[in-house]
Amino acid sequence: MIAMETERRFLSLLGEYLVSLPFDLKALQEAVADDNLERAAREVAAGAIVHTLMPQEGEGPLRYADDVLFVRAALHEVAARGGEGTAAFRDRFREIYDRLDEDLALIDAALGETWQWLRGKVESFARLSYKGKRAASYVDDDESQSLLYEEGLEFQTNYNVTEEQVKNRLRRADQVVELLAKRRADEAKKKA
Repeated sequence: MIAMETERRFLSLLGEYLVSLPFDLKALQEAVADDNLERAAREVAAGAIVHTLMPQEGEGPLRYADDVLFVRAALHEVAARGGEGTAAFRDRFREIYDRLDEDLALIDAALGETWQWLRGKVESFARLSYKGKRAASYVDDDESQSLLYEEGLEFQTNYNVTEEQVKNRLRRADQVVELLAKRRADEAKKKA
């Protein structure tokens, strides 16, 4: 059970993330194209983009609940793996990075073990396949990067989650916890 104040703050944060997903994907697209970041960081960014572009189950803003959390985990990993280019990248996206550690601590407090599972999945995203290419290959050549960029722009253009929808649909943390638990169980069934 999540403490009431933690739940309130978590829901507010998740709502903010749901509305800002197109901008957050833009930050990851910039990471993929940033030659000053280490390849491992760029692959994590490409993998998170690919995961977000893949078909989503459900309706309304909650269908993106795991994606917005994966994006934040990926942004953390980009900074952790970025090497010498990390400082400049973090500076370009200061509005994300200035409070990222605080936000991740809140997510951990709200989701606990589920958050650890989500963070662990980010590592495997570079192996995801999208349009016949593994996510890691979108780092390798300009044509692939352009394709991923165009697909990201299309997603951003068609993304129709509004603050009003979020307010109407995101009322309890247990909605999110149950959704994530279901996705985790579905994944475990596929592996079995």
